[in-house]
Amino acid sequence: MDFQAPSLHTLFGISPRDKYVNDFLCEEATWEEVFVELGDEKKMEGLLVIGFANPDIGEIKKILAKDRKWHMQAISQLLVLKKKLQDEGFDFLIMDSAPGVHYSSINTVVASDTTILVAKMDNFDFDGTIALLDDLLAPLNKPTFILFNKVVEMLLTDQQRAVDIAKSIFQDKSEIIGFVPCYCSVPLGMGSEILALTKPDMPFVRELNEISKILAR
Repeated sequence: MDFQAPSLHTLFGISPRDKYVNDFLCEEATWEEVFVELGDEKKMEGLLVIGFANPDIGEIKKILAKDRKWHMQAISQLLVLKKKLQDEGFDFLIMDSAPGVHYSSINTVVASDTTILVAKMDNFDFDGTIALLDDLLAPLNKPTFILFNKVVEMLLTDQQRAVDIAKSIFQDKSEIIGFVPCYCSVPLGMGSEILALTKPDMPFVRELNEISKILAR
């Protein structure tokens, strides 16, 4: 659902496809035509079925120019997709949206049962996250979590006060599910390595495993 800067196709090493999520939302393709199963290729125990946003610059411009009426139809398509995947027996539907408030990100939140806001430990993200919680998420009355990512280690140790400040700011608004440190080893994969599969024992992946346990409660 990140139509502004699609990148998952790079992470998973997917070559250009005939159909994308864009086409499904435009009712020009079925979900079976859009989604690709990668669980077997990645030697996973279960299915990993992914739909990608179109990375073509022309298609990016086209979908960003869509009006409110189109996006109202798109939310209907998302809800149809959610129901179909439930009927097919899928356990989870994870939608990755662009940061900020856009029609597509709002549609993603509306269609979701739970929202995870990924933020940084600075005042800019504090203000933006508060605005999202108060103006968009609070009226929907759905479970919402905040995950702070790329946290400078000093803020987690020598300056514990920074963490305390974050907790005090959001304690009445949302649950904070984690403070993931900034690991210099993560960029070594250059955006083309699924670390949970290739390096399951690295600290970054262990952090994510702990977060997944919280979400599974």
